[in-house]
Amino acid sequence: MQNVRDGSATMADLADEVRILRQDLEVLRTIIDESPDVIVLKDHEGNFLLGNRLVADLYGTTPEQMVGKHDGDFSATPEQAEFFRQNVLAIMASGETEIVLEDSTDERTGETRHFKSIKKPFIGPQGKPNILVIAHDVTDIRRSQVQIEISERRLRYVLDATGDGIWDWHIPSGRLVNSDRWIEMLGYAAGDLTGSLEDFITCLHPDDADEVMEAVSGALATTGGYRHEHRMRCKDGQVIWVLDRGSVVEFDEAGNPVRMVGSIADITERKKAEDELAAIAYIDQLTGLPNRRFLQERLQHVLSRGLRLGSFSGLFYIDLDHFKVLNDTQGHVVGDRMLQQFGGRLRGCVRDMDTVARFGGDEFAVLVEGLGETADQAMMAAVAIANKINAICEEPFDLSSIRHRITASVGITLMESEDASAEEVLMRADIAMYAAKSAGRHAARFFDPEIQAALSSRLAVESELRDALLAGGIRPAYQGIVDACGQLVGVEALARWWHPTRGVIMPADFIGVSEQTGQILDIGRAMLRAACEQLAQWSRNPQTATLTIAVNVSARQFGEPDFVDEVLAVIAETGAPRERLKLELNESMLLHDIDDAIAKMTHLDDEGIAILLDDFGTGYSSLSYLQRLPLAGLKIDRSFVDGINHSAGDAAIVRTILALASNLGLSVVAEGVETTAQHEFLREHGCQMFQGYLFSRPGPIEGLQYA
Repeated sequence: MQNVRDGSATMADLADEVRILRQDLEVLRTIIDESPDVIVLKDHEGNFLLGNRLVADLYGTTPEQMVGKHDGDFSATPEQAEFFRQNVLAIMASGETEIVLEDSTDERTGETRHFKSIKKPFIGPQGKPNILVIAHDVTDIRRSQVQIEISERRLRYVLDATGDGIWDWHIPSGRLVNSDRWIEMLGYAAGDLTGSLEDFITCLHPDDADEVMEAVSGALATTGGYRHEHRMRCKDGQVIWVLDRGSVVEFDEAGNPVRMVGSIADITERKKAEDELAAIAYIDQLTGLPNRRFLQERLQHVLSRGLRLGSFSGLFYIDLDHFKVLNDTQGHVVGDRMLQQFGGRLRGCVRDMDTVARFGGDEFAVLVEGLGETADQAMMAAVAIANKINAICEEPFDLSSIRHRITASVGITLMESEDASAEEVLMRADIAMYAAKSAGRHAARFFDPEIQAALSSRLAVESELRDALLAGGIRPAYQGIVDACGQLVGVEALARWWHPTRGVIMPADFIGVSEQTGQILDIGRAMLRAACEQLAQWSRNPQTATLTIAVNVSARQFGEPDFVDEVLAVIAETGAPRERLKLELNESMLLHDIDDAIAKMTHLDDEGIAILLDDFGTGYSSLSYLQRLPLAGLKIDRSFVDGINHSAGDAAIVRTILALASNLGLSVVAEGVETTAQHEFLREHGCQMFQGYLFSRPGPIEGLQYA
């Protein structure tokens, strides 16, 4: 009875397993039949073991009727059937999966379908090779590809017909694809290009490159487009004008631009036509210079740009003095020749980038950008240009029948920002020009009374300074330098202008002018010679024979190629003991050409002349160059000394400088020592020499206390 029960239980379990298996088969059949792919299982003879509904529909049968049959049983010719069978056998024999593209004809509609088939051989349950075929219908994809190809050919034809060169820029990779027309337009062959943005940049005209890339960057920043006219260079060097348009067409998930497309159109002929029209509208026909209209527009453009940040520009309004007399007495032909020649000379007074225009009659104007970053610099640059304008009048003008000299009245107005319209600026320059005429003609005047006053003062200083140099009015005042015991060891020669009526003029009131005019060289030579003469005189007195004199050297003077030779020549002429001469250099002047500086300093050092680094700590201090320089000592700037008793930072800097100098074996002079507390701090931290009002004030050599 128990065996029966066990047997009954086994049969029931088997029935459940069969039922579950059937359910799984039904699910599998449903999945296979609903698949969008053709699914076929064949035996080693190529007969169907399984086929889903899609393949059955293609053969015009049912999945059940396909089992056990061959391709030849479904309207295939014997040749086709044999080909199919051999193909199956070959795949089975190779044992490798094959992926192929195949065509098949729908038996119901006669339509050709395209499939991508995966054929995978495997060993079946009976140990014989079978093959599984899964084919994906790619008919619609193929049709889409064909349509895309047709559309691309049509688009390419249309684009080529327009004459525009098309470009496609993939921004992350930098890949740039240019159309055949783009390549042809610039005279290149496809093999000449790199396929990167560098192709585009290389073809840009150098004068337009910055503006173009700025336009592109602006379009990327705003995720929009740009439209720009600019020049491009062809492979053969020819320059063409193009209308360049671009637009962002693709973005990533974060909204960043990914692709930009655009075109270039050759507009060279249009530009030539515009230039011809501009020659009529903007060029003075007599002189060939731009006319008043052109200069007004150019001036407004400069003003609308806000000029150059931190830079002055200037407008010069020029009127030829007594031109009407020449024109009335010699005739218009002679007058016209005068205007033509003056316009040509005026053009040579300024740079190519500046604008020279004829306003009509005998009036001209010059617009100059970038005169200087400060009002003083701009004023002096403007004066230099005005002097050039007056200079071109000195040589007689050859007017065929006569040779004629003429003078000019020049009005100048400076501009720093957009504080006026073009008409207002012109009015100011015009007013300044009439001020020059009122001053007696053959003169230049600024519109701004304050600038004019400053200029007059500057010119007066320059003139008086020139006279002072000739008369020996630039002489040193000497300030003592003492050692730790308060004993005088030397002096510094400080430039002073001994004016006959104004008394002693300090360097701050004339050194700046001398640097701009080049008179600083004469001042430096005068100071060097005076110091050497004093050393020679001291050398003959045992009480002063060991004293040294330190002389400041300007950057302009040190930069002269023959500076070392000049120093040695002065020493030789005066008989000064060279070991008692010290030259003080500012550390900032060494950075311009460090190798040249080292060469000059080494030469001086070899000759026994000591070099001190003045105002140490206020410029660009670098240990790397300090080690390379043949220095005898450092001078601590007075700004640090002044703060050592109440500024922890200044005190730390001074201690650091003293420690650094000690490690490098350099002597140290502290400048500007005015209190006992400063003196004591410096002594405690190893300073050896001191200079300042605590010990002596600068003055004539006669007032110097030697002991």
